[in-house]
Amino acid sequence: MFDFSGKTAVVTGASRGIGAACARMFDAGGARLALVARGTEDMETLTAGFARASVVVTADLGDDGDAAAAQVLSMVDGVDVLVNNAGVNWNEPPEAITGERLDVQLNVNLRNLILFTSRLLPSLIERQGAVVNISSVAAWGGGREESVYAATKGAVNAYTANLARALGPKGVRVNGVAPGLIDTAMWSTRFATGGRHAVMRELAEEVPMRRWGAAEEVASVVGFLCSGAAAYVTGETVRVGGGLA
Repeated sequence: MFDFSGKTAVVTGASRGIGAACARMFDAGGARLALVARGTEDMETLTAGFARASVVVTADLGDDGDAAAAQVLSMVDGVDVLVNNAGVNWNEPPEAITGERLDVQLNVNLRNLILFTSRLLPSLIERQGAVVNISSVAAWGGGREESVYAATKGAVNAYTANLARALGPKGVRVNGVAPGLIDTAMWSTRFATGGRHAVMRELAEEVPMRRWGAAEEVASVVGFLCSGAAAYVTGETVRVGGGLA
């Protein structure tokens, strides 16, 4: 377990999956949490079991990253850790991409991630904090119907590397984590159409470790990158995919 005593951690997309796992990890490490997501009830259920009082911010990061960041800053004294986990993915053939779905993925996965981060930077700089952006192994070559999602995550990787260069002299570390096949609700549609066990068995064959990962396995890497144990690590995006390239 990593020690985040006295720290305030902000996690987006925190109502379920990787975001919720990260929130539980930070709470176990002693941090105070500010959770940002659309699912108010899910966040309240999650924080009910936390050791410390947490802040819940209901926001759609497909709409306005500035407004969500302003809400967070109005409810906490400062930010030590930021985990940008909110994301959306539509699987669709390249020839079927619509402007509407393109805009949604760009807004959630990239535009508002950048705006949200930018508004929190003064506090992160003041506190010599850490940022982790959740990317995806898809950035290095996703599925045949993931071209837009892969493009947004590739852009997140570039943003991570360049923001790290800009903020390094100011004492803020910026890293990324790129999950592979992680058993979360993001796969619910695919499981519903293809059958959970069949889909998991088929796709696990593509992973060198021959299994899916758990959200907690991603959260543990996030915790490392946000902790003092990674004090000399910045500008990196770490793949957590069982060897999936």
